[in-house]
Amino acid sequence: MENICLICGFNELYDPPYDEKGGASDEICPCCGFHFGFDDDDVQDKKVVYEQWRGKWLQNGSQWFSKSRKPNENWNVEQQLNKINNL
Repeated sequence: MENICLICGFNELYDPPYDEKGGASDEICPCCGFHFGFDDDDVQDKKVVYEQWRGKWLQNGSQWFSKSRKPNENWNVEQQLNKINNL
């Protein structure tokens, strides 16, 4: 698995959201703020949680979450979201 956020498509996570055994990375996406292994803990249908989080994030203007890890100057939310379709 690649180091791509399953919610927003950010492709520079430090670790994959889940390892090959299904263990969560416990990483917070610097782009959308989703915390793998916390925001989706004890959820039967993770896909629904991901879609809901993505919808809220987009509805709120796709605001960058991290104050320390900033997007590059060419950041484009539509291009980034396209990476989810390729998973």
